[in-house]
Amino acid sequence: MNWRELPGAPPAGTEVCRLAEVPSDNGLERRFGAAEPRFALVVLRHADGVVGYLNRCPHAGIPMNFSDDVFCLIESDGQRDLLCPHHSALFRMPQGECHDGPCRGDRLTAVPLEVSEGVVRIAISPQPHLFQEIE
Repeated sequence: MNWRELPGAPPAGTEVCRLAEVPSDNGLERRFGAAEPRFALVVLRHADGVVGYLNRCPHAGIPMNFSDDVFCLIESDGQRDLLCPHHSALFRMPQGECHDGPCRGDRLTAVPLEVSEGVVRIAISPQPHLFQEIE
């Protein structure tokens, strides 16, 4: 799925949030566009940077949060996973690949982000990796 073609997809360079707003133990959802359904982006901390995904489980197309800005992150053996609250699928960060659950092998749709001077933005150019280290 090409996230850039979805209704409300923010253009490159769009400010998403301040890095300080992204909790280390949870996620932050930002919505873009005026028409429903709005473009929903989840921003999560990973290592020294952030990752961004379309807030949509690839199994059924439903949001990955329990409620507003409430996501379930699980840490095990030095790995971090995002749990789909509806199907118990586990998505490994930063790749976004499902390694356990009904959509094993599927991936979350990555939205490339960059961090500069404490501001998280939609990346200006496509990146071969899913997150940019904090400068």
